[in-house]
Amino acid sequence: MGVMKTVGIITEYNPYHNGHALQYDRVRQRFGSDTAIVCVMSGSFTQRGEPAIVDKWSRTRMALSMGASLVIELPFPFATASAERFASGGINCLAATGVVGQVVFGSESGSLTDLTCLASLLVEEPPLFKSVLRDELDRGMSFPVARQRAAAASLAQSGEDPGIATLLETANNILAIEYLKALDRMGGTLKPWTHRREGQAYIDAEEATAGNCAHLASATSIRARIRMANGRPSQMLQSLALAMPPETLGILLESVRSGQRPLFPEASAPIILALLGSETPDRIDRIAGMEEGLGRRLMQMAARPAKVSVNLLEDLVEAADTRRFTRTRITRAMTALMAGLTRDDLALFDEAGGPQYLRVLGFDRKGRHLLKLMRQHASLPVLTRGSDLLELTGPAAVRMAGLDRLSTDLWSAMAGLPAGADFDTPVIMR
Repeated sequence: MGVMKTVGIITEYNPYHNGHALQYDRVRQRFGSDTAIVCVMSGSFTQRGEPAIVDKWSRTRMALSMGASLVIELPFPFATASAERFASGGINCLAATGVVGQVVFGSESGSLTDLTCLASLLVEEPPLFKSVLRDELDRGMSFPVARQRAAAASLAQSGEDPGIATLLETANNILAIEYLKALDRMGGTLKPWTHRREGQAYIDAEEATAGNCAHLASATSIRARIRMANGRPSQMLQSLALAMPPETLGILLESVRSGQRPLFPEASAPIILALLGSETPDRIDRIAGMEEGLGRRLMQMAARPAKVSVNLLEDLVEAADTRRFTRTRITRAMTALMAGLTRDDLALFDEAGGPQYLRVLGFDRKGRHLLKLMRQHASLPVLTRGSDLLELTGPAAVRMAGLDRLSTDLWSAMAGLPAGADFDTPVIMR
């Protein structure tokens, strides 16, 4: 096999749906039908701080069934982090392979020029940006709102269109900007390409209840339909047949029929509530994301008498949600609490340069060829067996591997499955 074009995608596939298939089609139209796709995918937990709906090997099979060549796991401390750390970890993994030349990502904007303009501003952080950001935070604004206002002021001062700052309002634009910031810091070894994201950005409760599930339904909408099916494969098939490719829907149904129930955020409630009840203020302050009093606020909320509810975790999040403590920050911090991820851990990983290894979850024929090249050119250890995690050396690598194993075991426990899946599950080969 000769030289092939290889692009990288940072993703979650929670689960893989028609929008993802459309992205693969656009990659092939842009770069050629023989292009190899390398995915860096979240493992057992996602960037929202929630357990993935199905296990990471099932989601790997989904990606491979649709034409991905190689799937690499994004380590837990990056998979469950803010957009900046998530993007940085994913870009570092793709660069470390030594075989990826292009990074592809969707965005609501679809304009690489506008996104790059904002990314450059946020990397530079000129004095006016810092001043407005600080003033807005002091006024009690959330960080996303404060950052957008600071960006608009800085763009206006430099003669750029301040309206570009509104791109910071939507999730995929924000991730795109963070990818570009990470690429900028790396010096341009990987080239970016963005396409306009189509379909639903999200789905509200009324739409989910009504059963609307468009051809390009969002992952949020699809997870809502899976929840409503309540573990009944026939109902899932009926409600998701138009929203997911047949191959990936089949893998989802296969996992359900095998006894693996889909996981939702409330599955973590017993663990989180128990930990909040047993932590001390000093210890919880050290957990990643729990600074600024969030941990102590959550402890106070959890100590109150529980109201009659089918979802105690949702009640807790709603009680703690403020302009300063956004919902996603709360859920990420609670996931960090479950794994014992601390701010000292994040500092250790930052000092070490980010991800410390490339954990391969699956590959196809092209991927096998890429793995051979990676053995020669990758700048990080390439792991293809769970036992390889035990052979890592260095404090950052050992700690990161321990968090990955623990996160998998936490997911398995919530799904009613035995621990040790990282060692018992072989790499997926297609």
